[in-house]
Amino acid sequence: MTNKEMRVCGLGWVLPFGVGAGVEILERRDWIEAPAVDNEKLAGFSAKPYISSVKGYLDPAGACALAAASLALDAWKPDRDAEVAERFGVSSATHLGSTQSGYAFYQQFLQKGARFASPLLFPHSYPNTAGNLAAIEFGLGGPHMVFYGAPAIAHALAFADMRLADGTADDMLVVAYEAAVPATIPDHLTPLHGAIAIWLSTAPAVIALAGLRPASLPVEDNGKGSVHALLDTLTAPGNTIVK
Repeated sequence: MTNKEMRVCGLGWVLPFGVGAGVEILERRDWIEAPAVDNEKLAGFSAKPYISSVKGYLDPAGACALAAASLALDAWKPDRDAEVAERFGVSSATHLGSTQSGYAFYQQFLQKGARFASPLLFPHSYPNTAGNLAAIEFGLGGPHMVFYGAPAIAHALAFADMRLADGTADDMLVVAYEAAVPATIPDHLTPLHGAIAIWLSTAPAVIALAGLRPASLPVEDNGKGSVHALLDTLTAPGNTIVK
């Protein structure tokens, strides 16, 4: 990490415990201890109230990511302009990707054959789709990177930090998301479902909610997914977050 402290200007989350925005999440260390069964509370979650575009289909991971991003960017959206958007980057992270769409497509392939498996599902099965949709939805034209696997969130935060430090972006949106079908992942993985989005900025005009220091950044998510790893980072002791 290169910056001593990154300015946190927006926080949004979609989690089994609720949907929200602001600094409340920084006080909820207890959320990282939630059992995997709580993920069922997100079944059927819709991003429709949080986005302006009409989506014919969204994977649950994409729906959670878009809603969390919308909540994190709420303070900026009313004042959106092209110049700001062109220097606003996206760094997204997931350990398991969008397995529900991939699994549903595979099941259709087996049951109906290659000609009749829905082409609508397939593009949503990629791990990078959620981050790409966020960039499109909010018109973010700055540096964009997707990280996949156990160390994804550490890499996503480091990428955002480097882009702010080297001046290639004034603002970065970091989004972590997970919504894995249990049948598609090994038994030892117990990911926390949902999404968390952070708006980081160096722009002097924005109001910071908090500062993110590089202490206690995770190396990998220990099988609980990128959302859990980011929640762990945000709530970690040792002044990782300074309000």
